[in-house]
Amino acid sequence: MIDLALIGDGATLLATWQMPLVIVGGMLLGLVIGAIPGMTAALGLAAILPLTFKLDALTALMLMTSVYTGSLTGGGFLAVLINTPGTPGAAATTFDGYPMAKAGRQNEALGLQIAASVVGGLISYLALLFFIQPMADFALLFGSAEMLFLTIFVLILIASLQRKSFARTIFAGIVGLLLSTIGTSVSTGVARGTYGLDALADGLPIILCVIGMFAIPELISIVAREAISVDPGRGAKARDIVAGMRDGLRYRWTWARGALIGTFVGLLPAAGATVASLLSYSAASRAAKPGERFGEGEPKGVVAAESANNASEGGAMAILMSLGIPGSASTAVISGAFLLHGLVPGPRLFIDNGDIVYGLILGNLLQMLALGVFAVAVASQIARIVTVPSRLLAPALTIIIALGAYSYRGLWEDIVITFAFGLIGYVFRRHHFTLIALMIGLFLGAQIDEDFVRFVILYGDRPATLLERPIVAAFAVLSLALIALQVRLAIRERRA
Repeated sequence: MIDLALIGDGATLLATWQMPLVIVGGMLLGLVIGAIPGMTAALGLAAILPLTFKLDALTALMLMTSVYTGSLTGGGFLAVLINTPGTPGAAATTFDGYPMAKAGRQNEALGLQIAASVVGGLISYLALLFFIQPMADFALLFGSAEMLFLTIFVLILIASLQRKSFARTIFAGIVGLLLSTIGTSVSTGVARGTYGLDALADGLPIILCVIGMFAIPELISIVAREAISVDPGRGAKARDIVAGMRDGLRYRWTWARGALIGTFVGLLPAAGATVASLLSYSAASRAAKPGERFGEGEPKGVVAAESANNASEGGAMAILMSLGIPGSASTAVISGAFLLHGLVPGPRLFIDNGDIVYGLILGNLLQMLALGVFAVAVASQIARIVTVPSRLLAPALTIIIALGAYSYRGLWEDIVITFAFGLIGYVFRRHHFTLIALMIGLFLGAQIDEDFVRFVILYGDRPATLLERPIVAAFAVLSLALIALQVRLAIRERRA
């Protein structure tokens, strides 16, 4: 059920002269970020997060989500033109997009990619518009015990999705939970792990941890690459791209299936756009008709990959706003923007700030409509965009991140914290530890700490009574089932 009064309030919040400028500026910036290899959405969002300090909550969130939307689409430009996905989510776009470009159909491929991105994003946010209130009502059923078992289940789920890094993912989640205990305990008033530093008395600043953990490793990868150039003979022309967009609307079953897959996968923590696009591409190839040659320049392959890629955004935002769980690196940074402006993602967000939630959803629907126009403009200039030298890009971003960290509280220790977590992120990524598991542990750890104290007080002498609570019992059964499945798979692989 949609609350029409709150929708009206949200639309009123959007009706300011700054909002179109924010949407256009964020969209263009996101498209450029996505088109530069190594510049992931998370890195771009982390770099601009300090710019939102002086903005109001909805304007700041619109800027962040505009960049997020644009980067998901921009990542597919180079996937089509030079077989190099600008962002990980565009990997599946290379399978058919690049063969089309080699055959001289690059403008058609870019048009298909842009149209599928727009349609996929629209469907996911329309689904969010209709289901955010039921999701929020369901989330209000979660008490201390439910949140504790939800966190356990989410960490096990992330580990199951990683499969080969199951133990490493669980370890990363535990590290995140331990790091979240730094600071003064709300329950006991005792300072823990602060080493006498006033900067840590209130705990680790999550926003800076997010920026460091996801931005610094990307900066290190940027340093290692050279500027990429696009063959002028394989350039893009706006008129032909628009014609390709019109052709893309013919494949309605393909983009509808991709959008549904992308929205669902976006709800799964740590799955993200890459998994969504690969699953959608796989589903489309299995449903191929005679004469459709996936992997050799099939238009449906581009549509399937890109519709799921952008649709994953709506699913990821749904799980973030309803349960407070960031499903990807990008939504982890966006959740930092929520916290920065006094909004706590989770069960109470819709109740306390329903107008902002609906305003954000309506604004993102407008973004998707504008995406097609600006994506065509950026794609037609792609040869100039991707030639940014890494020797200029990396130092500039490093300075921006350092200044943003210092401006957060005016403490030099915050710069140290940001880059320390950058080092942690680099080491974890290099050794295949799942960063999003660590991030979820860090995000939910403080709440889990309080919930665990309440759990011991209420159920310490009779823990079995918890299983009488349906949601707790469901998460406990699902967690055990996932662990049993992983044990079975490990035994089967060892025998094989």
